[in-house]
Amino acid sequence: MRLDPAGSALPTRSQRVLRARCFLAAASGLAVLLAAGCASSASGGGTVSATVTIAAVPGVDDASIYLAKKDGLFAAEGLQHVVIRSYPTQAAELSALQSAQADIAASDYGNVFYQQTQSHDLRILADGYDATQGVLEVLTLPGSPITSPVSLANAKVGLPDDDILTGLQGSGNPVSLDAAAATDVLSDYLGNEADSVQWDPMPQSQEVSELEHHKLQAILVSQPYIYQAESGAGAVEVLDAFSGSTANLPLLGYVAMNAWVKDNPAAAADFQAALAKAQSQASLTGQVQTVLPKATSMSVQDADLITIGTYPTTTSASDLDQVVRLMTNYNMIKLSNAPDVPPMIVSRGS
Repeated sequence: MRLDPAGSALPTRSQRVLRARCFLAAASGLAVLLAAGCASSASGGGTVSATVTIAAVPGVDDASIYLAKKDGLFAAEGLQHVVIRSYPTQAAELSALQSAQADIAASDYGNVFYQQTQSHDLRILADGYDATQGVLEVLTLPGSPITSPVSLANAKVGLPDDDILTGLQGSGNPVSLDAAAATDVLSDYLGNEADSVQWDPMPQSQEVSELEHHKLQAILVSQPYIYQAESGAGAVEVLDAFSGSTANLPLLGYVAMNAWVKDNPAAAADFQAALAKAQSQASLTGQVQTVLPKATSMSVQDADLITIGTYPTTTSASDLDQVVRLMTNYNMIKLSNAPDVPPMIVSRGS
């Protein structure tokens, strides 16, 4: 017996044959009313008339949902009404998910797995964005005393504040997946002194400004801020945060509450089918660049020239376990309470 994402039985062969006959009858004009009752989306999830709200912090990492919206992929798979609602931080969108203000969230895995240790009620619908070299870097200016990763010992470094874990502030541990990844790579150069870096959370636009005005000697930023700092201020790379042990690390996934997945198996299946197509399109040259200016207010030039990671079409539990191990290694989550990844993943119906 085949199951949908919530564990419910999918149609049997005889039921599928009956549906096929319905469509044939409709095509020949013999049973229009019967055909109307046989409507089904290409994904097998079914047409969903209710509005599905997706919470997102607009960026390169979740560009696929904007691509799916623009190209009508959600509607084609059965989701007739999709709203993408913008939030300023990862914590804010997960809060919206838990309060039922959103049905699905595009969230970074640091926040996802940290939240899972608190509530144990998140499910992963799909992996959304994985790292490549050049998507998160520590930058400095020419002439700075920071000339190599070793120079970062005891340095104060700007840190993106949109994905920090508020529960970890003041703990002495990395407060975001970005900080954990950078610290892990730094440990290859500094050993235990990698923990001496003083991360200073702030908006990435402020990081670039403070670097330009010499208020900070180094910043950790993602795209498009890497390109802006390099092209506008002549900034140079000191460290690639997704290299070595953190290369290809999964960064963002699409999650929903367990109860929502159980109550809305058709919507979950339709979302997965539409996103898979969008992810495939996003991998093609120039596709993501068509939606970034409108979705993120990024300039067309920035969108054309930035480095972009990868948009996977499958979800690997072993890859996601890398994120969990990284977080437990730096005491961001307790090993005894580490999320069990495989049960969190909603498999696509087959």
